[in-house]
Amino acid sequence: MHFIEKSGYQPPNNFIFKNAHLSTIIPGAIKKYPVPPYSREKLELPDGDFLLLDWWINDSTDSIVIISHGLEGHSRRTYINSCADYFHKFGYSVLAWNQRSCGGEINRLPKLYHMGLIDDLKCVVNQAIYSGFKKIHLIGYSMGGIVTLNYAGKINVPQEVKSCITFSTPLNVLQNVKAFKKTSNFFYLHNFMVDFKKKLIFKHSQYPDIFNIKQAKSIKSFDDLDSFFTAPIYGFANKEEYYLKVSPLFVLNNIKTPTLIVNAENDPFLTEENYLDRYEISNPNIYFEKPKYGGHVGFPLHNSKFSWAEIRAKEFIDSIL
Repeated sequence: MHFIEKSGYQPPNNFIFKNAHLSTIIPGAIKKYPVPPYSREKLELPDGDFLLLDWWINDSTDSIVIISHGLEGHSRRTYINSCADYFHKFGYSVLAWNQRSCGGEINRLPKLYHMGLIDDLKCVVNQAIYSGFKKIHLIGYSMGGIVTLNYAGKINVPQEVKSCITFSTPLNVLQNVKAFKKTSNFFYLHNFMVDFKKKLIFKHSQYPDIFNIKQAKSIKSFDDLDSFFTAPIYGFANKEEYYLKVSPLFVLNNIKTPTLIVNAENDPFLTEENYLDRYEISNPNIYFEKPKYGGHVGFPLHNSKFSWAEIRAKEFIDSIL
């Protein structure tokens, strides 16, 4: 593993953007970025479900970035929009995809999505290859980063996939659940649970024998969500087995694709077990960078509509080509 000791990220010279929560909330909830002129495709899946894909094609290239959003996100969030715009300006095509139940249309099957559901990303990558792209770069944020790393570490990825880049990604999910139990993170947890409850209640109307309406209305934490729904629906023995099996940390040594993992030291969603400088990772394909600041999917810059994340992602891609 290559540990990048001195990160290139420097926040604006303002205490606001050195604060873990403000550097998370301002770029994520207050900053607005125009939605690119995407073309939407409904991709039918082998199991009878579907994914919503947003394409922004540049006809002059066979290179594309595939962007994976975070928990309860979607393809048109601010951080996805700015990343898409940045890469498109440099001549790339862009594919921002929505995980099941995200993107404005609820999915068909009882399955929603989970952190280890790599088959969906596999279908997205295959669709890009089928569309003629020869150079594919995967960029994942937070939970999208978990899916990206699990995809790269659990299968033999196609030769068209040239790089993987993740930002603000839990690597040891079993340990990281402690982060959401912090009082300081109650605001984020509450918002996640409100959105998830709505989906679970809708799923009850589709599958009343699978989704218990009383449990759906009573969930207050990820412990509840993953114990009552995620683990049993996906065949895990319990939430602990689920967290263990979806933790990217344990598959990093299998990754054969050049991979950059960036986790800010002050990320309020990450515990100390999610920084690779504390582990023995022997894989030379892994690059780990730990900026002092940045928050969670924040990384704001002074007088720039872009964030440092997309700029860093392109720097990494350029360095391996």
